[in-house]
Amino acid sequence: MEKANLTLYTVIGDFDRVAQSMEKRFSEVAKMFTPGDDRWMLVLQDDSVIRCSMMQAKNEPEQVAEHTNGMANYFARVETELSEIKEEVVRQITCFNCIVGIEFETDDNRDRTNYIVNTIFDVAADINGFVLYPSMSLYDGKGKLLFSVQGESEYEAFRPVANSDLLEVGRPEPGEVDLFRRERSLARLKEAGVPYIEHLPCEVLDSEAVIRDPEEIACRAAALFAVALYSEVMLSENPDREEGLGFVQWVDAGFHIMDELTPAERAYLDNPSPEQHDCIQFLWRYECCAVLLWALGITELPYPSEICDVPFIVRLFFDNQEKGTVLGLGEIRGKEEILDEADLTLRYDWACVDARVKGQEAPASLDGGVVMERHYAFNWLIGASEGADWDDIQPTT
Repeated sequence: MEKANLTLYTVIGDFDRVAQSMEKRFSEVAKMFTPGDDRWMLVLQDDSVIRCSMMQAKNEPEQVAEHTNGMANYFARVETELSEIKEEVVRQITCFNCIVGIEFETDDNRDRTNYIVNTIFDVAADINGFVLYPSMSLYDGKGKLLFSVQGESEYEAFRPVANSDLLEVGRPEPGEVDLFRRERSLARLKEAGVPYIEHLPCEVLDSEAVIRDPEEIACRAAALFAVALYSEVMLSENPDREEGLGFVQWVDAGFHIMDELTPAERAYLDNPSPEQHDCIQFLWRYECCAVLLWALGITELPYPSEICDVPFIVRLFFDNQEKGTVLGLGEIRGKEEILDEADLTLRYDWACVDARVKGQEAPASLDGGVVMERHYAFNWLIGASEGADWDDIQPTT
């Protein structure tokens, strides 16, 4: 038999879950499982062996950082037209805190090899992990190509997601207000028939939350609108980039958004030939804009089963272009209401991610894309990710 190697990466809080998943997934074909803290071995029915070696950031922070930084730098140098996906993949890699080297034996029996590989992917799906082939192709837990050294991807858009286990590390205990908020969210989930886990912590505790200033929210909303409107033009039947940029300039004339654009947004608008998937990704910014308009008290956020009312958003900004702001069109929502909706959105997103990992449709008529964009916007709004800038937000589920 020959040796083969795969590497499993994840961001996880309970490292024991990796070995537990390996033991469970291979239980039908393994006759012995030898556990250990960082190393374990599976002896299969044919007496071949699967050996696993794990590095954890909590025990070997320098080694894990060296490995992930090297891997991130490697992929960062890949030439590709999928620049936005590449950037997000690099960000995901730098988040990895658990690396599992897996060595197994292969022979001429292709079905046997496929079974082992597919089962390793099942393990990755269990822990929301990723599998790296020796060819330096990175796959998600469903076997979908995330990124390769050839600059290829089967994703149209990707955002790094950290595991919710990490939210509890080094954080203060939730107060009564946080516990009551969770109970209110769970009640709404039950009513809508949305699956949930009770122990999923809130993204930001009440004591940690820093709600953005109304002026900052309004400026960000206008910038998001401009980028989304440009994307709508670029995705039309007869795309005209000059026409799209003209709309951006028109928005800037009224709302002065050029200084509010993020580096990623600037790079997108400056690209003379943006890829379709980039245009689609930025078109989704209408959903983020809708969240910020809701925070300003201008609109409502219905159950996330359908996309937002884009014509309403367009009319809103066009009608207020001469005024130069959308502030004052509604009563700004308070901290408690914003945190309530942010917490509920986190739990919606968990349900969507859990379904996606299992290869299922989003439950209870949820639109996973809408939920994901809302989650992103809420994280910025409440100061999650330690108050990160817009481009650096990392939703956790």
